[in-house]
This record gives sequence, C-alpha cells and structure tokens, in this order.
Amino acid sequence: MVMPEGGNKDTLPPQFVNSVEIYNDNTKQLKSIYLSFDERIQENQFSSNFYISPPSKNISHKIKKNILEIYFENDLQENIEYTLSLNNCIKDITEGNVIKDFNYNVKTYDTLKLNIKTYTFNGVLKNSYSHKIEDNHWVMLFKSDKPDSILFKTVPSYVCKSNDEGVFSFNNIIDGNYKIVSISGEDYLYHEDDIISFSNEIISAGVDSLIELFTFNPTHNIDSTEIVKDTTTTEGGSLTLKTDFIGNIIVQLLRGNRVILQQSFENISDFRLKNITTGEYILRAFRDENKNGYWDTGNFKEKKQAEKMHYFPENITIRENWNLELDWITKE
Repeated sequence: MVMPEGGNKDTLPPQFVNSVEIYNDNTKQLKSIYLSFDERIQENQFSSNFYISPPSKNISHKIKKNILEIYFENDLQENIEYTLSLNNCIKDITEGNVIKDFNYNVKTYDTLKLNIKTYTFNGVLKNSYSHKIEDNHWVMLFKSDKPDSILFKTVPSYVCKSNDEGVFSFNNIIDGNYKIVSISGEDYLYHEDDIISFSNEIISAGVDSLIELFTFNPTHNIDSTEIVKDTTTTEGGSLTLKTDFIGNIIVQLLRGNRVILQQSFENISDFRLKNITTGEYILRAFRDENKNGYWDTGNFKEKKQAEKMHYFPENITIRENWNLELDWITKE
C-alpha cells in the first residue's frame, strides 16, 4: 500500500470573480465595495502596498473567506474616476500565491448621464547616475497651476507606484495639464535622503502618453577620491569612440565601482583614450554642464536636472597594443 499523491502544487494566485458596490441611500455616496475571488484569501503587506488615486483618507478593509471588503468613511469627490491599487496586497491562504497586478476603478458619476473622458499616461523611472530602474517609488501628478514650492509638501492630484521594472501607469486622468514628480519613501512628502525626480515639461492628458524620468538624491555628493584623473600606464591599449555626444563630455572607464581612467573632451564627436591597462571595463560618459570635472546631482528648486550618465550597453575589453573602435549613438 502507498500514500495517495496530492496532485500538482497550486502556483496560481487568486482570480477576481466579481464586485458589489454599496451606496448610501440618501447621499448616493459610495460606502463600501465587496471584491470576490475564486478561493479563500489573506492579506499580503496590505497597509504598505494599498493606495487609492486620487488620494483619499480613512479607507479601511476586512477579509472574510474569499471576499475583500473595502470601506470609505469619507465621501469621495464627485465626477471622478478612482483607481484602487491592490498590487501585491492579497494572496491565497493555502500556498501564499500573491496577486501582483490588480487595480479596481470606481466612477463617482452616473455613466448614463455623464460621459467623462479619462486618459492613460505611462512612464519608466531610472536612476540618473546608475541607470538602474527605480521600483516602489511614488509617482505624482499635480495640476499645472500648483506652485513648485509645495509639490513635495502636499497631496497630489493623482498618484501611482513604479513596479519592479520601474514602470508606472495612470489610467484615470481627466482632461487637463499636469506637473509630474516622483519620490521614494513611505509618503508623498520629501524627507532628507529621499530620491526624487521631476520633468521640466508640462504633461497634457490625452496628448502626452509616455515619459522617462531620471531620479537623483538632492543631497548626494560625489567623493573626489573615486575619480582617477590620470594614469601612469605607458603601454597597453587604446580606445576610439565615435559618438553623438555634444558639449563638454567626460568619459570614464570603471572596474566595479571604481573609476580607473577619466578624460574630458570638448565639442568633438571622436574621442581617443590612450595607454589603457589591458582588461575588461565598464564604459560610461556624461555631459559635464558646469565643467567641474565631476558628476553633479539635480536641484528641484532651480529646476536643474542631474547630469545624465550614459552607459555603453556592454563591457569592453582592452588588449595590448590594440585600438578598440566603437560607435556609440545615444540619440540624446
């Protein structure tokens, strides 16, 4: 006799089945939403993952078997489409499979009487220095008439978060012009050492649909000891770059996080680096706007973007008595 097999392991997250919205009979305001799933569910870091856009306070929730109940203590704004982000908020109760992508939209108007057009706006968030993606950052839209001085001090018009690929998406923006910023941390307010980004351009709903934002730490200072401005190598290999860079350009060769060789070029498109020790390197370059010899972070108050670093898409290898020629077009 043998023990019976248990079958294949459950690897699928709970599936959304349907919803019921409950309204106040007198005020016609939304009181609660019941979201049903095809199996029993439990929370997965709900308080840190859940948010609503446009932001609204005093929202609570309960889970009963396979139903998520969401309660609204405050009245939602009229004639608005809200997005409830439940990404990574719920998992099944048996194997812990998490629902990674789940948004639920609520319209606070009668769709039979009003035809309010909403728009989608997407983007990606990258670090301006490392070019690594920035995940779990708040991305915020403010009406274009909001003063810049309060953008990191007040609640935005719309909000979303970047995912593990740095991608963010708004799917319920009404017609209008907006300023866009992002911030790391737990809330919408700036705290020291928060990573931020902003665009110098105004976003027009229905016209603009995609943006790339580059983050920076406003308090970041580059340690000059990281930079090796010269080399005593008298033999080795060389590197010739044909690029579309313009202005005062600094080219750097790195091993790990250490800059092994740095050289500045001004108003030329063909760069030549000589006497490079043989080996494998990371190649990067940036436009040195203030010609101080270092990479500079951004300044939101002065509307100054960080100096954007460019990385060659693959490591390069320098060989003895060999000139490596590379075409590097960034379309900057």
